[in-house]
Amino acid sequence: MRLIIVDAFLERERQIQNGTVEAQLEVFEQYRVPRVDYCILSHRWTNNEVTYEEMRRLTRMDNRDEIRSRAGYRKVLRSCEQARHDGFRLLWVDTCCVDLLNSPEMSDAINSMFQWYRKSKQCYAYLHDVSVFPTRPNNELFGRFNGWPEWFSRGWTLQELVAPEDLQFFNKDWKWIGDKRSLAPKLTEITKVPLRVLRDGLSSYRPSVAQVISWAADRSTTRAEDRAYSLLGLLGVSMPTLYGEEKGAFLRLQLEIMRISNDQSIFAWKDSATCDARWSNGVLADDPSCFRDCHNVIKMEPKEFYKGLLLLWESDAKELVTSQDDDGIPTFTVTNGAIQIRLPLLPYYGCPSVFLAALACRRENDSLPMTIGLASFGSNYYRYSGATGPLPLFPQYRQLYLAYRDEKLQDITFKLDDRTVPYYGFTSRDVFPGELSLIGDSLTLSNTSPLAIVSYANSTLNASFAVAFGYSFGQDWVHVICDEQRVDVEKVHRRVWNAGAEYARVMAEVRFGERGRPYFVKHEPLPRTIWTVRVICGGFEDSSDRRVTIDVVPLPGGHWKTHGWEPVYDIEDNSHTPCLMKKTSWIGGRFDSHTLLVDSMPKVFDLAHALQVVKVNYSAYTLVS
Repeated sequence: MRLIIVDAFLERERQIQNGTVEAQLEVFEQYRVPRVDYCILSHRWTNNEVTYEEMRRLTRMDNRDEIRSRAGYRKVLRSCEQARHDGFRLLWVDTCCVDLLNSPEMSDAINSMFQWYRKSKQCYAYLHDVSVFPTRPNNELFGRFNGWPEWFSRGWTLQELVAPEDLQFFNKDWKWIGDKRSLAPKLTEITKVPLRVLRDGLSSYRPSVAQVISWAADRSTTRAEDRAYSLLGLLGVSMPTLYGEEKGAFLRLQLEIMRISNDQSIFAWKDSATCDARWSNGVLADDPSCFRDCHNVIKMEPKEFYKGLLLLWESDAKELVTSQDDDGIPTFTVTNGAIQIRLPLLPYYGCPSVFLAALACRRENDSLPMTIGLASFGSNYYRYSGATGPLPLFPQYRQLYLAYRDEKLQDITFKLDDRTVPYYGFTSRDVFPGELSLIGDSLTLSNTSPLAIVSYANSTLNASFAVAFGYSFGQDWVHVICDEQRVDVEKVHRRVWNAGAEYARVMAEVRFGERGRPYFVKHEPLPRTIWTVRVICGGFEDSSDRRVTIDVVPLPGGHWKTHGWEPVYDIEDNSHTPCLMKKTSWIGGRFDSHTLLVDSMPKVFDLAHALQVVKVNYSAYTLVS
C-alpha cells in the first residue's frame, strides 16, 4: 500500500511556490500491510486527476505548473491540509497512490480497496457540487443523479460509504458539512443502505447477496467492468480484474460468490426489461440493475425455509420438507457450463417444461420463500418469466443444471407467406403484442420479444385461428391454435407462453436427425368446418431467416387425423422463389403434372392432393405442356 507523506507533500508545495525545490524530497511511503494510522479520500473522479508518475516526478516535470493547476491536484492538496489539521501523517488517494499503468498493482488495489477504507482512521468524502448537505432531492440541480449529489450516483463510492467507521463530509469549498453517524438516517434514505450497516458496519449485520447488490443498482461507473469490481469488498470476494470483458465481469462476480456462499438470493433478481414474458439465456443477472427491487430481500436459514415451504405450498410440501429437514441449504457446484443445485419446484399444469422453483430467501415482513420461473431445454434449466396458471400437488426436490453462459444469440426473422388464406374468406393479420408488427411479410423475434400471435378470422362462418411464432433458448418454433370460434389473442398469448418451452423442445426434437430436410409441415383442423390449416415452416440452421407458408385447405374426405410436425421433402427455397415449392424428381414430369417456364427455366409442378383453385398471375409465365 502506497501512502502520501502529508508533511512532505505540503513542504514540496511550499518549496515550489517559493522556487526552492529539493529534488530528492520523497512524498510517498510504501507499506506491505498498513500497520500505521492513515486517513483516506473518497471523491468523484474527473478528467483532471493527477497520476502516480506525475505526483512522483512533479519537481522534474516541465509542465508541473499545469499539473498543479488541475482540480485533481487541488483535491490532494486540500486533503493533505485537512489531514495535517486532524493530526495524520499519512494519506491515501486512489488517483495517485496506485500506478494505474501497472495492471498487477491495480488489480491488487481493487481487491484490497474495501479493507483499506475499512482500516482507515478517518475518511474524507468530498462532495464537489454542494455547499451544504442536501436534505431533499433536487432534480433541477442533480437531475442526472436521481436528485442527489453526484457522489451518491457512482459505483466506487458505495464501498467508500459503507467501509470506513469514521466518514466526514466536506463541501465544494472543503468546509465540513456532517459525518456518517449523525447523517445516517438521511444516508439510508438516499442510498437504501440499512441504518445499522451505516452505524455498525457489515460485520454487525450480514445482508443477503441480493440486498448488497441492490445498493449499486442505480449507480454508474465509467467502465462497465467496474460495476462488478466496485462490489468485490462489499461481497467478500476476490478475483482478478480483466478490463475488456465488460459485462462478463459481473457474470464472473456472481460465479465467485457461489463458490464461497450458498445464498440463493443471488437468483432473486428481476430483469429490467418492460416485457414480463421473456426467457433468459442464463440464470444469472446481466448487471446490478436487475437487483433494483431486492433492497428488502433476506436470506433464510434452513428451518425457516422449510417452514416457509409449508406455508407456500401448504400441506403438499409436508413430505418434501420432512425428507430435507435435517439438511442445510444446498450448496452450489459451478462447472464450465452450468450451476448444479437442488431446488424444490413444481411444474405448471399442461406445461411439463416450465416450473416454479422456491428459493431460500424472502422479503422483509413476509414469511413465504421467494420463487422464480424456470424452463428445461435439453439438459439445462433457464430463467423463464411470465408463466401463469394452476400448479399441481406434491412439489419435489430436483437436481438441476442451471445454464449461466449468456451467449449472444441473433434475432430470428419469420418470413410469412399467407397469400392463399383469403381464398376461403379468412382476413386480417392482427399481431399481438402490439409492440411487434409485420414489416412487409417479416416478423422478427428476440429473447426480449420472444412471442407473437398472428390471428385470422372468417366473419361469415364465425371461424378463426391463430398462428404463434416463438423463439425460446435459441430455438424457433411455430404453433397453430384452432380450438376457438373467436380467437382472443391476449388469452392465446398467455396460454402459448406457458407452453412455449415445450413447443421449443418438440421442434428441436423434430429437427434432430433431419438436418438435410429443413422444412416441416403440420395440419390443424378447424373445428366445425371441412377445412384444415396447413403450415409449412423451416429454414437452414446457418440462417436467421425462417420461411413460413400458411394456407387453408379442404379436409380430404371431410376429416383429417391430426399429426405432429412431419418433414417435407424436396422443398425449393431460394431468393428467386416467391414461396415454398415442391420439386419433382421425375424427368419430364408425371401424368398429373405440368411444366411452366419460370425465368426461362422449365419447372415441373405436381397436381395438389386436394382439388382447389388458386388465382395465379400467369403473365410472367409461359405454359409449354
